[in-house]
This record gives sequence, structure tokens and C-alpha cells, in this order.
Amino acid sequence: MTIRLAAVIGNPVGHSLSPAIHNAAFAASGRVGEYVAIECGEREVKSTVASLRKEGMVGLSVTMPLKESVIESLDSLHVTASLLNAVNCVSFADGRVVGYNTDGDGCCDALEQQGGANLQGSTAVVLGAGGTARSVALSLGLRGANVRIVNRSEDRAEHLVNSLHFALADSGGSLSVGSPSDIGAAHVLVNATSVGMNSHAMPVDASVLHKRLVVLDAVYSPMETALLTAARAVEATTVDGLWMLIQQARHQQVLWFGENPDAQVMRLAAEQELERRRK
Repeated sequence: MTIRLAAVIGNPVGHSLSPAIHNAAFAASGRVGEYVAIECGEREVKSTVASLRKEGMVGLSVTMPLKESVIESLDSLHVTASLLNAVNCVSFADGRVVGYNTDGDGCCDALEQQGGANLQGSTAVVLGAGGTARSVALSLGLRGANVRIVNRSEDRAEHLVNSLHFALADSGGSLSVGSPSDIGAAHVLVNATSVGMNSHAMPVDASVLHKRLVVLDAVYSPMETALLTAARAVEATTVDGLWMLIQQARHQQVLWFGENPDAQVMRLAAEQELERRRK
């Protein structure tokens, strides 16, 4: 019988790339066991977490629609997950169930490692004000970036800023409501909206893009979004959304096992799985 070490829970989860990504990391490290996908609705989340903990799993990835509802099943929250009121990673360790959020750190690591960005003291524009934007904005600010939130609804942008800005007091970063014109003086641009997913739509006008930018699009279907194509056309540095997914998964592996897996191995597995699905 194969040992189930970890799992992703959510509904639906059949489309998730997480099993391919995490199992590749397991194989590369010689870890015995597998990572599986488990369908779980909001009504079943508490019993599912308890059952998997009893089974002896090391941890869980959590996807929609469970990122908030899973919180009542946990013993404690890491400070970032608490600020965001959203959990995408659960660790079963030392008899406790702890919730984390690795989305923002995954984005920042992709910007730094794949995009070469220097976030400390930079100006970063984040498009959107939903859950992904919140996690990205918080992590950017904690790494010392001056973050501008640009959203179609300014009220939502203001709510994001008001709910998180106090957390950046000791970081050197800042958080404020911005406008598309801020992109002209920015070092980093992150699209944290769904605009461009399975379409050729642009979240901002291409005229605001410039070659000094590092542009990350959290969308990875398609991998080459219209935003990334337009950014590359003006010689900006681009980072696709798959790198953000890989880096947040890498953070989860560190939380579960205390070991830093090879991001390139995880990326290759994700690309191979996407290619398999296209056939």
C-alpha cells in the first residue's frame, strides 16, 4: 500500500497541477509516499481534515472554496494567514494543525528568482483586489516594496489597503490605492486578476508598459498571456503564472519537511502534465 504523505483538498480538484508538482519533488528527494487530490466540499472540510490528520499525513494544500472554511479545523494560524483570513497550506506537526498562506511568498520568490527583481524599496503595482491580490500585496509590502493597488472598484482597493497597511509598519514597505499611471514609474507589475485567463484580454493598456518593469501574470492558462506578450514587446522582463504556482508549492514542501526542493524539477513536471492534458 502506498503511503499518502500529503494531499490537495477542494472542489473541484481534478484540474489541479499540485499532484504532479509535489510528487515530482517527492521523487527527486527520494521521499517514499505520494501526494493525492481529494474532493472535499465546505460541509465536509472539518471531518476530512480530522480524518487525514489521523491517517498520518504530513500536510495539506487547500484550494477553492475551502481557504476560509478550513480555518475552523485548525489549532492555530501563521500571522500571514491570519491577516489574510485565508489558508492554502496546512501542516500536521508536533500534535498541532497549523494554517499558512504561501501564495504571496510564491509570487515574490518568482519575481526575485525568475524575474531578477529587487523588491526592497521598489515600487510595485498590483492589479486586482481579490484574494490573490491581497496575498501578493501583503508579501510584497513585507519585503519592503511600496505597493500600489489598482482595481476597477476603488472601494475594494481601499478596503484592501485599510485592512492590511498596518501590518507593514516595521517592514519598510507601504500600501496604497493607485492608478494605471503608476505603472510608468514602477519596477514591478503583477496581474492578480483573472483578466487574460483563456482569452486575449489585457488587464491594462499596453501603452503603460516599459522595459524597466518585471511583469508577473498570475494567470497561467494560457501560459503566454496577452499581458506577457505585450510586456515582452517593450523588452520588459516577464514571469509566467506557473512560476508563482511552483514557488508557492516549494514553500509548502519547506513547511512540511524542512527541506527546499528543486523548483526546476517541479516546473518540468507541471509542464509535462499540461502537455499531457493538451493531447
